[in-house]
Amino acid sequence: MKNVYYLLVLCASLAQLPLQAQNWRPFRPNQDVHAFRGVTADTVLTMRLDSAALQGADSVYYFNRTVRRANSFQWQKSANNQFGRQLRYNPAQRTYSLNWAGVSINGFSADRTLVLKPFARVGDTWSSYFSDYGVQTTLLSRGTQVVDGVTDSVAIFRCSTGVTVMLSKNNGLVSAPANLLFGVTNPKMLTIARRPGPAGLSYYNPLDLLDLQPGNELGYFQDPVFLGPFACFDGWLLRRVLSRQVTADSVVYRFQQQSQTVYHNTPSCSGMGTAVGPVEVVRMAASLRTGRWAGPNRPNAALVPVNTDLLAYEYRALPGVPASLMMGYPVLVASPATACSIPARLQQQMLYRLNGDVYNPYQAIDLPGWQQQEGPGVGVISQAEKRLVYWRRTVNAADQTCGSRTSFGTLLPTKAARLAATFELYPNPAGESATLRLAGAARVATTVRLLDNLGRAVKTQQLTTGQTELVLPLQSLVPGLYLVEVQAGHEPAQYLKLQHSR
Repeated sequence: MKNVYYLLVLCASLAQLPLQAQNWRPFRPNQDVHAFRGVTADTVLTMRLDSAALQGADSVYYFNRTVRRANSFQWQKSANNQFGRQLRYNPAQRTYSLNWAGVSINGFSADRTLVLKPFARVGDTWSSYFSDYGVQTTLLSRGTQVVDGVTDSVAIFRCSTGVTVMLSKNNGLVSAPANLLFGVTNPKMLTIARRPGPAGLSYYNPLDLLDLQPGNELGYFQDPVFLGPFACFDGWLLRRVLSRQVTADSVVYRFQQQSQTVYHNTPSCSGMGTAVGPVEVVRMAASLRTGRWAGPNRPNAALVPVNTDLLAYEYRALPGVPASLMMGYPVLVASPATACSIPARLQQQMLYRLNGDVYNPYQAIDLPGWQQQEGPGVGVISQAEKRLVYWRRTVNAADQTCGSRTSFGTLLPTKAARLAATFELYPNPAGESATLRLAGAARVATTVRLLDNLGRAVKTQQLTTGQTELVLPLQSLVPGLYLVEVQAGHEPAQYLKLQHSR
């Protein structure tokens, strides 16, 4: 809370400074997300300033916390993000510096400080610090350049190692060396991928991540992990949108869902058959500012896209899940299409503590860890053992379908399907008569009426308790379309269409 308070105080204080001092910040202090390409062709690294403090006259902003590779398999908490641990602003000198927290080795500091003076005169030179030696930094030029489709003023700095750093007046850092390696020649460079903005308007936008309309459906298959050669069961879950509400700062969905489990009675398993769960209603909500979804802040079986707001390699402790973290991966912007032709854009993974600040991605050698992926438009495409295998959604006012609904059988039956399961009418079209057959014996006295196209009752008959069929004579009726009304006691009436022909 103290850091958040400092951040608010600093933002309010900086707002009183002259307009010129507002510009040329490498990173915005309002928790906007900055995004950079360069590590690989299809990934984007995201980061932000997470908290702030005052140190003397300097304003100090800290990057969001991340984990880094300890080796090819394990992860370790890190004090640094892609450009260091903190951004510092000295108002007297109007100087920004990016600081990397290094480890002291044999008495030598491995800290790095890249000093940027966007208000200096072109040609001015000063010292930045890389480990235990200085690196001369020069303001090479100031001009204009297109940054993510918008023309902006830019300042270009050149280090004595040959490394070039570019800073935008309104959009922050444009390009700089990864891991702040400005003190070496030919480092890997990171370049701005999009202009900074709120998380909810960036890659983590809930309206892009889950874009469904009432009536749209998502179908998931559960492929459980078993140590033996055979799975004891398969699972299926069908979800249908009941409502969607978008306000100025949030989006809220209500889903209806139903699951089915099929038991196989394979070796080492017991039981065989099918269990169908009850119809449930699930509510999901997300902030359009932060991109964060409401729901259990830990792995769950509800297929809620929680923790999707985690930035690249950012981690979060999970309440109720000790000795573990949830980590976000870089954004995938050109990943291959999977799971019903929906490419994964975001991914999160559970990390399990090995010792100290070192974590494994697996709970045990033979027990895989928890992972989750999301694709644009459909939200969760995989979560632990579940994966998306069917969807039907409205895109540009047209329905699109991928995968087959057949595997989901009678889950979430439509109104017509529920009626068909209650009673049937045959033949249809009918000539001299039609037969009404109930799925089971009538529980109460039931009135059956035949209505013409004006809604008038042209025939009325009774089904007694225990009766399952009723013949409807049609010889005296004019050919045409009729409605068969079935009123069981005080229950709502149900209707079926009947076509009468000679």
